[in-house]
Amino acid sequence: MRWRVAVAALLAAPVLAACAQHPLEQPPKGDLVHTVQVAGGGLAYCASAPIEGWGADVRRVIVAVHGLDRNACGMRQAVVDALGGEPAGTVVLAPHFATSVDALPGGHVWGTMTWPEGAESDAGASSYAALDELVARLDDRAVTLVGFSGGGQLTNRYAAVSPTELDAYVVINPSSYVWFSDERPGPTADCPAWNAWRYGLDHRNRYASRLSIGQIEEQYARRSVRYLIGTADDDPRSASLDRSCGAMAEGANREERAVNYVRHIREMFGPGVAARQPLIVVPGVGHDLAGMLGTDAALAALEPAPEG
Repeated sequence: MRWRVAVAALLAAPVLAACAQHPLEQPPKGDLVHTVQVAGGGLAYCASAPIEGWGADVRRVIVAVHGLDRNACGMRQAVVDALGGEPAGTVVLAPHFATSVDALPGGHVWGTMTWPEGAESDAGASSYAALDELVARLDDRAVTLVGFSGGGQLTNRYAAVSPTELDAYVVINPSSYVWFSDERPGPTADCPAWNAWRYGLDHRNRYASRLSIGQIEEQYARRSVRYLIGTADDDPRSASLDRSCGAMAEGANREERAVNYVRHIREMFGPGVAARQPLIVVPGVGHDLAGMLGTDAALAALEPAPEG
C-alpha cells in the first residue's frame, strides 16, 4: 500500500553532537538549490528538480538531513552516490536548516546546535514544523527520512514527537538519542537536566509537548526506525561528540550509545519491536557517511517498509 503522509533548552552544557568539522558560512548555491515557503519562512533544499516540477512518475522521496555542517547538497550527493544514482521514480531531497551565517534572505534562522531538537527559528517555527510542512508538499508519495550525525539526532526525535507518518526513519551515527524512561546506563549524579528534552521527555519544547508522553511512546514503538552505527565510531575524544552530562549518561561514545539505546528500546517496548527497529552495525567504519552507506545492509535500510 502507499503510505499516508500527514502531515528553551534547559541544558547549559555545550552540545557538540555533529558531524561537521567545517560548517557552511554562506547560503547554499547551485542549480540543485531550491526554496519552499513552510511554517512562515523560506526553507532551502537540494534536489534534482523543484517539488512543483515533479511528475506523477515520482512515487518515492528520500528526505536526507545533514549534520551540523549544514551541507545539504553534500548530504544529498552522498545518498545519491550510495544508490548509484537516483533510482527511477525516486527523488533524494535534502533540506537545509540554516543558521544566521548561511540563511537565505527571508529564510528561517535556527540556532547552530538547536535545530536537531526541534527548536524554533527566528520566525517562531520549530524545525520539525518546517519539516512537517515540507513533507506535506510531497503529496501522497512514500517518504523515507534519513539523517546522519546531527541529522540522525533530528530523525530520532522527529520520529518520536511528530504526528507526521512516514514510511521509514533511518538514524545514522548520531551523538545522542531521546530516551523514554528515566533509566540510563551511565551516571546521572550532578546532572540535573539529564532527562530533559533532547535526552529525555522532561521539559519538552513547545513542539514536542503537543503530544502526551503516552502518545509519544505509542507512535514511536510502532514506527519503522532503522539504526545504523559504525563499529569504529567509538572515539570518546571525537571533536564532534556530545560530551554533556546528559549525553554521557547514554554511553561513552557513539557506538556504545547506539547499542545501549537499542537495548533500551527493546526493554521499553518489548522484543517484538526488534523487527520494526533493527540495529545495523557496519564493521570498521567511523564517523563517515559514505562508509556507512557503502554496504548492502545499510542500503537496504533506505528501502521502504514492507507493505501490509
